[in-house]
Amino acid sequence: MALGYSRLTVRQRGWQLEKGGRFGCCALTYGHGAETRGMALNGFDALPADQVVRVGACRLRVAPWRWAYAEQHAGDIDAHWLRRQREQPAMFNGRIFLVCAAELAHGVLSADFFATEFKAYLYWREQGHPETGVRDGFGSALIRSADGAVLLGRQRAGNVNAGLVYPPGGFVDARDVAADGRIDIAASIAREVGEETGLPPTHFAPGPGFHVTFAGPHISMAREFVSPLAAEALRAEIAARLAGDPASELTELVAVRRAAEIEPSAPLYGRLLVASVVG
Repeated sequence: MALGYSRLTVRQRGWQLEKGGRFGCCALTYGHGAETRGMALNGFDALPADQVVRVGACRLRVAPWRWAYAEQHAGDIDAHWLRRQREQPAMFNGRIFLVCAAELAHGVLSADFFATEFKAYLYWREQGHPETGVRDGFGSALIRSADGAVLLGRQRAGNVNAGLVYPPGGFVDARDVAADGRIDIAASIAREVGEETGLPPTHFAPGPGFHVTFAGPHISMAREFVSPLAAEALRAEIAARLAGDPASELTELVAVRRAAEIEPSAPLYGRLLVASVVG
């Protein structure tokens, strides 16, 4: 990993990229009221492990950063992608964003994201997420029914999480990034809810703040979406919409009322998140 960095300063009113840094490892600082400086490198060591933390806000921004791992393994990434495309032709190599620095302070998650290709992410993931100075940061929807259940989606065959149940969500992509580099994770999650359930976001009442789950290489930023329907009625409504869309990413929604009902194959971040709200 390169040791040069671009320093970011966080003020109460927003973000500012200081000039003079060079591409490489970014350093992020968060100021609560007064400006502060000095967060070392990516800050991951200071984050909680296998925990869910409630925060009032997620302040996210795209920063210039070069992923040395992807550059060093470019040939292997290309070969791996060709093989995986033959196995799952529905996958495509889009531009996504991963986390290169993060800090949790004063009820706020602050994080830097950088742009990379999906094929580089997929190679990293399928090599077992080796430590390369990045985290997989993404938005998740904590869909709640009127009678208190949490609804998880099961992904359709042909996708990278085929057969698994998880909170609906997805990568940060270019649609979520404003012209000044700020990322609107709340809008990203709302869009994913609509795309994956077929219901408009206006069907749900969004909850305050975010449930941030730190689990190994994953940082999930979840927002509650509460439906006026009971669990079975909500499942039936979504099932009808999914049935009319053969290209839908999900095949069904699974209602969970207790942590013991979560399928063991569900990703750790999903199990931790659901257990934190249903017990």
